[in-house]
Amino acid sequence: MPELKRAPNQKELNKLREIFLKAETDIINEIGRLRTLGYVDYHAVAALERVQAILKKMETDSWEYVPAMIEKQFYARVPEALRITQPVEKHIQAYNNAAALTSTQYSVIEALTANLMGEIVEAENEVMRTLENTLLGRQKNDIFRDLTLQYTTQAVAEGKGATKTVNQIVNELMREGVTAFVDKAGRHWSLHTYCEMCTRTTSAQADVLAVLTADESQDLYQISTHGTTCAICAPLEGRVYSRSGKDPDFPPLALAYGKVDPNGADDLTNSYLNIHPNCLHVLIPWTPMGRSDEEIQKIKDFSSFKKNPVTVDPRTKKQIEAYRKKEVARRHWLETYRQWERYKEALGTKIPTFETFYRHKLDNDDIYKKYQQEYRRRNDEQ
Repeated sequence: MPELKRAPNQKELNKLREIFLKAETDIINEIGRLRTLGYVDYHAVAALERVQAILKKMETDSWEYVPAMIEKQFYARVPEALRITQPVEKHIQAYNNAAALTSTQYSVIEALTANLMGEIVEAENEVMRTLENTLLGRQKNDIFRDLTLQYTTQAVAEGKGATKTVNQIVNELMREGVTAFVDKAGRHWSLHTYCEMCTRTTSAQADVLAVLTADESQDLYQISTHGTTCAICAPLEGRVYSRSGKDPDFPPLALAYGKVDPNGADDLTNSYLNIHPNCLHVLIPWTPMGRSDEEIQKIKDFSSFKKNPVTVDPRTKKQIEAYRKKEVARRHWLETYRQWERYKEALGTKIPTFETFYRHKLDNDDIYKKYQQEYRRRNDEQ
């Protein structure tokens, strides 16, 4: 019998990722049109109007896929993540049977959809604010105003025209992306990176709530254990938690997910429903049935925040190094992808697929060096 091989909402996740990335690429290309039009106010206004249309299309397209992504987490939970093998027919039947959802689950779906779309709309607004202030005059002292002043002053000093100034601003946008969010640490998130992060986080929250609302009588859940994980998740994974926060032997699940109000209740209504953004850990229903007294006591001691403090990183040096290598590889991949986007935009068909480009870069061969030379020559000509 066929089995479900991937998350039920993978199609929607991939489509949303494409929507966000296309919107950001279209915006950068639209600003790049000022290279040929000249950097004057009425051209900038026209460009911003087209940017707004791109963002509204992104929002409209998102409304088509966001509800479906979240709903599928409730109709068909992820069996491979829960280490459960279930026939695909069971999931299809559940998805087609809308009546299987409770009113509580419907309310959760509506709330998650509204929250995610709110994040997307806010990201749109930040993009418009960023570009308006950059192109039409920014009052706030930040990196974008500094860039504009720096490049404009430099162009005047060197006797260069406004088009050269726009080229430098566009190249900066290509490197950094169109800012949609600035976090508390001052880091700038690009449009597609931020929206994709929000989408993955909401999908994870939907998965958590799908598990928690499946059986109201179930109170104990275990957070999955992964081979390589970050310092935040490592002390929390593998423990058993109480959903209600009232079990005398196991810590409240809200403590693992983080309490919105540190002095508030220990129930999930006061939690973030995720350990951190982009977290891949899932919940597994746990029961003491069929386990020996010794085994139960062992998991109680392991789960206890007093006997096993979460302030201690349980990972070995080998595990920490493996995670660091994984993160470095991920950053390198993302940096290369952004580089490929820039090269593709500048050189068109001269640049191959990302997979081929990535392979040449890893080898640092003559073909990759030729790409670099042509890209630099193209920028010098503009």
